[in-house]
Amino acid sequence: MKFFTCILFFIFIYGCAAQGVNTIKYKFRSEDVVKKECRIAVEQKKLSRRNDVNSKNFITHYAKAFNANYKVRRACDPYR
Repeated sequence: MKFFTCILFFIFIYGCAAQGVNTIKYKFRSEDVVKKECRIAVEQKKLSRRNDVNSKNFITHYAKAFNANYKVRRACDPYR
């Protein structure tokens, strides 16, 4: 049991350790690809906003808007 507890403790410590962060722009995607994906994400957000105007549930509407903002932010990130 003590061995199992030690393993869980080390997994927890390793999971909380600082992860490496990419500091180089356009390392994994070219600038053209980032601009293209960003433009597509913004257009999709506009279309989804038009379709969700009649949403009656506040929580559902908020969750969809938050997810759309996250998709745009992720698509326009040059470090990803």
